[in-house]
Amino acid sequence: MTKYQQWKQAIKSPPPERLAKVEYQSHFFQMIGITIVCIVLIIKGFWYIIFAFIFGLGISYSQGMSAMIKYRNIMALLKPEHFSEYDHDVSPTRRRDKIVTHVFGKSSKWFALILAVIISFVVLGNDYSRVTLSLLYPIVSIIFYLMIYFFLFYWVAYPLYKRKIKVK
Repeated sequence: MTKYQQWKQAIKSPPPERLAKVEYQSHFFQMIGITIVCIVLIIKGFWYIIFAFIFGLGISYSQGMSAMIKYRNIMALLKPEHFSEYDHDVSPTRRRDKIVTHVFGKSSKWFALILAVIISFVVLGNDYSRVTLSLLYPIVSIIFYLMIYFFLFYWVAYPLYKRKIKVK
């Protein structure tokens, strides 16, 4: 199977626990969005929006909680994946994430994020205008995060992961 066919297969059939997680997270992000928009509108003087705010938050919260319960039920039914099977995952980013998380732990994402932000500050400096910096910092930080986490950390973690599999 070619890389393109693997990618198509990974996109076509995501695991149900991933779909359920995305569903409940989207409802909670929707709550955050509703809150921000309504706060801005209330500050602008549209105080009557408060009823729609309460209604929208209630609907999003109830849908998010039911989606979270569905996610927890799915996760309770699934047996934990053995670490030797991480290398056989169809999705390349999910495979790399599982291997890096297994080797370095869950704090590796935060470490990569902090390192990416620090490198962004060092690389960009303060030589640009405020508008340019407000656009460049997030873009450069995301690019550095992806490079550090999915390439550098994976480059270090993959041989260690293979060594762990051979030992056990």
